[in-house]
Amino acid sequence: MFPGFVCSAPVQTLGTNEVHLWLIRVDEILRRKCLNSLLPLLCTEEQQRMESYRSEARQQLFVVGRSALRLILSALITGTTPESLRFTTSSHGKPALQNNTSQLQFNLSHSHDAVVIAVTRGAAIGVDVEFMKARPTMADIAQHYFHRQEWHSVKQAIESGDKRHALQQFYKVWALKEAFIKAEGRGMAIPGDSFYFHPIDTPSPAMALTDDITTDATHWHFHHQFVDSQYSVALALNATGCEDKLIIKQRQLSPGLSVWAS
Repeated sequence: MFPGFVCSAPVQTLGTNEVHLWLIRVDEILRRKCLNSLLPLLCTEEQQRMESYRSEARQQLFVVGRSALRLILSALITGTTPESLRFTTSSHGKPALQNNTSQLQFNLSHSHDAVVIAVTRGAAIGVDVEFMKARPTMADIAQHYFHRQEWHSVKQAIESGDKRHALQQFYKVWALKEAFIKAEGRGMAIPGDSFYFHPIDTPSPAMALTDDITTDATHWHFHHQFVDSQYSVALALNATGCEDKLIIKQRQLSPGLSVWAS
């Protein structure tokens, strides 16, 4: 379970300046024996993609993520079912709803046995979850991919000898960067050292740009948290035009509630 996240079935309301952040644990789905009831929610293309994965664990992760996404989005669109939703992808692979008259924007991420889904209206959004496992190449990755200011904070944490702090610093930066890149929509066309976050030791750091990225850093809102002492979760939202305070509602899908029907 995720402390602080309210157990819920998919909800039918999404307010102005509101983000719903959903967390799902694959091990809980398997324990409740709900997986077989979720597979029919996927379209033929998704089922074929699932079957292409050799690992059973990877197949299970894909089924849970895609079916949960369909359940959540269909609850917010009047007159639709999870099976009826159709998706498209941008030239850089970012998924979106076809015929999106509801203006719903979403993003999905998964790591280990956790799936994270973020949903809002009318704003570019990205989310990332990282299982915080130790990496022998952590320092090298930070040095070559992060901005020098972020690399310096990770390096200091590593040299302090506090392995837990070093792990958290690395995965916080990593998740924030991935969330922004996914929200911005151009994928790895954005160099990792062309932007950085500051101050890094806050749950809602600001972003600074160091290269010619066609966006205004002041329009972006970021949120980060550690979950269950195992996961680093980051959210990025282009809050252009948002005059009111952003509201983030944390929810956890509870399997067994009539297949999450609202």
